Amino acid sequence: MSIKNYIIIALLSVVIAGVGACNKEDNSLPVNNAPIPRILAFIPENAAPGDLLIIKGLNFSTDPEKNIIKFNQTVVTAELVSDTAITVIVPDLTVKSAGVTVRSNGKISNKKSLNLVKIKKFRDDFDRADIDLVDQSVVPNPIGEDWEIVTGKFALEGNRLATHVGGLESYMLYRAPEVDMKAGNDNYFKLGADITVSGGGSFGGIIFNAQEDNKRFYLLRTSGKMVQLLKTGVSGLGDWAAIMMIENFEGLNDDKKYHVEIISSAAGKFSIKITDPDSNGIIMDRSFTDPTPYMGGVPGLYYFGLANPTNIYFDNFSLELQ
Repeated sequence: MSIKNYIIIALLSVVIAGVGACNKEDNSLPVNNAPIPRILAFIPENAAPGDLLIIKGLNFSTDPEKNIIKFNQTVVTAELVSDTAITVIVPDLTVKSAGVTVRSNGKISNKKSLNLVKIKKFRDDFDRADIDLVDQSVVPNPIGEDWEIVTGKFALEGNRLATHVGGLESYMLYRAPEVDMKAGNDNYFKLGADITVSGGGSFGGIIFNAQEDNKRFYLLRTSGKMVQLLKTGVSGLGDWAAIMMIENFEGLNDDKKYHVEIISSAAGKFSIKITDPDSNGIIMDRSFTDPTPYMGGVPGLYYFGLANPTNIYFDNFSLELQ
């Protein structure tokens, strides 16, 4: 091989090596060492289009421009940002839930589902001035504007609803706007209250799915250790369309406060739990099915004062609807 050829080969080797070095340098990319963002929770847990929503999490960018928030494929703008919370306005979507993600500093978070069907919450803790016993003739009802006294007398004492009337079977219903205890087809309800019943055979209880006639409803009531679940007929109390349970339970006693919770997500199917609010111990936890259920309606509170004196108290009434 001639000297000229050696020189040409050597020059080509140098050029190729240089090109390879340039290509290697050109193809190198900056390393993204930013931590991966993570969505932990929504506040509130459920929201409707137009609501303010706080996305709680970790490793969000404090620069609003470096956060891309998506509800499904819809991008929304952050209203407020920090490394642990992003506030947004829920976009106008026609779906019932959306997968929410946050891309911060070029890295994408986990996807967390947000229920877009807003939960309605109603509550009465009776924390207001004392009111002497009143019946349905007193208008407006001083116990509370959303309460309808159907029969009997009720009072407010020491931030509790109370009654001391003996020999009378009585109840009041919570007829607030938007209250309709539907279950099934993405609807559910959760009803709760604290109840204290004096001895001597008196009853105290909670009503649910009360119909417009104020006569047909389900009634869970207790007396001593006994728990009854009853369904009234068209004539109301005493007209028992169904006796769904009568049973004694340890842990229930006279003059002892207990908490009752009733949950239903399917028409005619509901679970009932009675607990001791002082110890959180479960006294009763049962599920029931009614093949011909009452639909919708409102909740209420019930007493039957047989003792002398009668001391029945209600507190921390709550209702959640979707």
